[in-house]
Parts: sequence; C-alpha cells; structure tokens
Amino acid sequence: MDIKEGVIECIETIISEIVSGIVVDENTLISREIGIDSLGIVSLVLELEDKFEIDLDDYLADIRSCKDVKTLIEVVTKAKNS
Repeated sequence: MDIKEGVIECIETIISEIVSGIVVDENTLISREIGIDSLGIVSLVLELEDKFEIDLDDYLADIRSCKDVKTLIEVVTKAKNS
C-alpha cells in the first residue's frame, strides 16, 4: 500500500464514525467536506502513526494546518521519509 492509499484509508476510517457516503480523494477538504474536528484530527494522527509505523509528534502543527487530503499526504510522506 502506498502512502496516498493509506492516508485516504485512515481518513475513511475516522469519518465513517461521523458521516457516510463521502468519497475521499486528494482534493477533499478536510474540515469543510468531511467535518473532521480537533478530536478527529487526534484520532487521525493515531491511525496514521499505527498504519505507517511513524511518530508524527514533530508534524502536529503541519497536520493541523492541512486544508486538503493532498497536503496531508505530503506531510505523512515527509515524516515517513525522515
């Protein structure tokens, strides 16, 4: 599984607890279209850390500022490659 697919899968896992019927892709807006709040971001970070076996503590500010899935994929890629 590549990073893009993994990030989208994690987001779908988190939002399935909130809403259904939303298709997530790179252009999906995180807060506006899928409604992930601050607690959802924490859950998403934990899910991403587990899936990719990485520590995202140094990237929390970057993750919180992500507007869309594409930017989140870039942050996870950066963390995975460092």
